[in-house]
Amino acid sequence: MERIMSSLTTLQLIVDSGLLVLIWLVQLIIYPSFRYTEEKVFIGWHSRYTALIGLIVTPLMFLQVGVEVFCFLAQDIRWQRILILLVIWLATFSLSVPCHSRLHGAGKNMIVIQRLVTTNWIRTLCWSLLFLETVFVSGRTLF
Repeated sequence: MERIMSSLTTLQLIVDSGLLVLIWLVQLIIYPSFRYTEEKVFIGWHSRYTALIGLIVTPLMFLQVGVEVFCFLAQDIRWQRILILLVIWLATFSLSVPCHSRLHGAGKNMIVIQRLVTTNWIRTLCWSLLFLETVFVSGRTLF
């Protein structure tokens, strides 16, 4: 069981690192760049972006949850991680997805883009906390 937990911690570190880098790129570069995309190409570009980013983010988010489910079933319940993941999922589906849906349907809208950038700080901070938790708490089993 110890070997399995060590492997899960390694997987967790990889996934958390990937999502950390990705969310900071999204927060600092990608979402703000929506402001500079021409209106006539915005819907097509945004549709392509959301489809492609989903191919990267979705499996990583499910892997994060999968690790926590396994740990929960193995009686290693990590409530702080579960709570942070819950906040991420709630922010994603109650804040980010509706903004993307509006942008996809109506096109470029500076108010919606600003809301997306502003509310995405919740996910940015939560994924940063998860990464730090992995490195400083769960990471002890790695080093």
